[in-house]
Amino acid sequence: MKQALLVFGFLSVQFTVWAQKVNDAEQESAINQIIELVSENLETEDLDFNTYLDDLDYYYNHPLNLNKASKSELERLLILDDFQIQRLLEHRAQTGKLMSMYELQGIEGFDLNTISALESFVKVGDFADRPDLSWSSIQEEGRSEAFVRYQRVIEEMEGYAPIEDSLLAANPNGRYAGDPARILARYRFRYLNHISVGLTMEKDAGEAMFGQTEAKGFDFYSAHAYFGNYGPIKHAIIGDYQVQFGQGLTYWTGLAFGKSANILSVKRTAREISPYTSADENNFMRGAASTIKVKDIEITGFLSNKRVDANITNLDTVGGDDFLVSEFSSFQTSGYHRTPNELADKDAIWELNTGGHIRLVKDKFQLGATGVYTNYSGNTQPYSQLYRKFEPNSAPFVVAGADYQFMLRNVLAFGEVSQRLDGGTAFLNGAIISLDPRLDVSLLHRHFDPSYNSPRSNAVSEGSRTINEDGFYFGFNAKLSNKWTLMGYYDLFTFPWMRFQAKAPTKGSEYLAQLEFKPTRSFTSYVRYRFEDKYEGYDLGEQPTDLIGLRHRHWFRVNWQLTINKVFSLRNRLEYLHVDLPEGQSQNGWLIYQDLIFKPKWPAKYQFKLRYALFDTDGYDSRIYAYEHDVLYSFSVPAYYYRGSRVYLIVGYDLTKWSDLTVRFAQTYYANRKESGSGLNTIDGPTRSEIKVQYRVRF
Repeated sequence: MKQALLVFGFLSVQFTVWAQKVNDAEQESAINQIIELVSENLETEDLDFNTYLDDLDYYYNHPLNLNKASKSELERLLILDDFQIQRLLEHRAQTGKLMSMYELQGIEGFDLNTISALESFVKVGDFADRPDLSWSSIQEEGRSEAFVRYQRVIEEMEGYAPIEDSLLAANPNGRYAGDPARILARYRFRYLNHISVGLTMEKDAGEAMFGQTEAKGFDFYSAHAYFGNYGPIKHAIIGDYQVQFGQGLTYWTGLAFGKSANILSVKRTAREISPYTSADENNFMRGAASTIKVKDIEITGFLSNKRVDANITNLDTVGGDDFLVSEFSSFQTSGYHRTPNELADKDAIWELNTGGHIRLVKDKFQLGATGVYTNYSGNTQPYSQLYRKFEPNSAPFVVAGADYQFMLRNVLAFGEVSQRLDGGTAFLNGAIISLDPRLDVSLLHRHFDPSYNSPRSNAVSEGSRTINEDGFYFGFNAKLSNKWTLMGYYDLFTFPWMRFQAKAPTKGSEYLAQLEFKPTRSFTSYVRYRFEDKYEGYDLGEQPTDLIGLRHRHWFRVNWQLTINKVFSLRNRLEYLHVDLPEGQSQNGWLIYQDLIFKPKWPAKYQFKLRYALFDTDGYDSRIYAYEHDVLYSFSVPAYYYRGSRVYLIVGYDLTKWSDLTVRFAQTYYANRKESGSGLNTIDGPTRSEIKVQYRVRF
């Protein structure tokens, strides 16, 4: 707690700075609407939307002028698809400037729902050009933001309980080195889309701070200095950054969306180079990168050399007390450094990444090529698992790929092919076809060799990695009327070779159907059915086996949202999941929740959000994920399982015109458990409570 107060005190020196207050309540509502839409189908608790949130936050405060916005700027809104963007650009070229937002209704593909989503982030009409890049304009238009967040579980967990010295000596990994607080602090200065300078500092729960195991204070530091969108310099950055090319098959760091009710999500829109502002300690580059644009050609180069966590299995003596890592068994991607074992893996090896991308960009055509070299300061231990038999593991990794995208009338085609020099091939090809103003379909075929292995690949796939998979995806979006929309997809996939927990080639399929009803702007509802079957390996009790069985999953969801007025809104969801496990057993799960959102209009200084949820599942296999509102720059999609209730309350308060305080309290109660959590995170009792406090200043 002392460390948190020190950071709070540091930020308090900004109290003498004056700033104009934006309507944060309306801004947060507009941004959350988009983030929830793209995240609700991602069944994972580890989500980081900070990069996308930064863009939406920027465009809210600096709305895009639709009369001048470029194609790449429109893509980063996450609201318009490629057809809508192209039609807008063509309309602008043919008829001239838009004078009103409602002129968009005359452009094919723009309905009232789309226009409503755009309103918070764009503008139309005649406006003065952005100021030139000068010291005076930087002082006038530049904006700084800083925040500090403190969070912890209130109940005592086993890893923090008192322990006798003799017991700790016998089991050094039986306790965490630090306190249960997670502390995150971030500062960022931004001048339009030209300059960004930022610093992020984080300590996870259980990690020490200013102690013997962490003398530097925070466990993780990240910083960047960015300059771009000026003349031929599209991007230039020193420090920490993210790299995204093509369809993510050859190289992609950061979050990427996959299969969802939105069929357009199967096509990736690469961001090339962007500043890194998150606290994930693994999925980023550290070094320098730049993109130069000369007419229709964009050339990107990057160099990254950073330490990463790994489990060392062999050390060679160089001389004296110096050692060289000769072999490691695996990477450690949790980012936790709380126990002696975890600390031993911290920054164990060096990871070198260098490469580039060249792209030809036309109005309706793009063609790119990527080459990446990756090496480590040690060799990967030979794989002993049979399912990894064909997977090359010896460094260096050299991967090359080519990507394309073109639009021909009502067809948008895209794809990428990638080759590892000492391994296999991977490729994907897709198309989005507008058959009618009310009917869009999407197709995607993918093939990843069992011997393909790119360290930073992140393409659309059924598996967690782009390896050992063939698949075909078909999706559709049909606007039955102005109020009704039917959408869905079917995905058929096979795994030609063994995979983790499946000691034989397997296959599976998945489909989803969703019917939406939007009679007014204030009421939205949908019903959804999703089905998946997949062959998986299983064991009989504690006895390992080579058995393969079919797992069936059925999801049913009813969701509705009512905006009573600009102050109150309600949300409800009912979801049911039935699972037939491969060993012959079955599980069922239920979730129902009620949201109440209260956001009084400015100049009111407060707002709150409340959820009460009831859940009842037979076990972890029947868990149900649900997006939760959180403090700004924090994202939560927890899994609900076992039987119990969950409640959270978020209270935001504007302390001054330029600072605000947000508090989030969340509590889960398990009605059929005497304890919660596992391992060192075990709580002796059925309740788990968490508090988050975030203080932010903008100037």
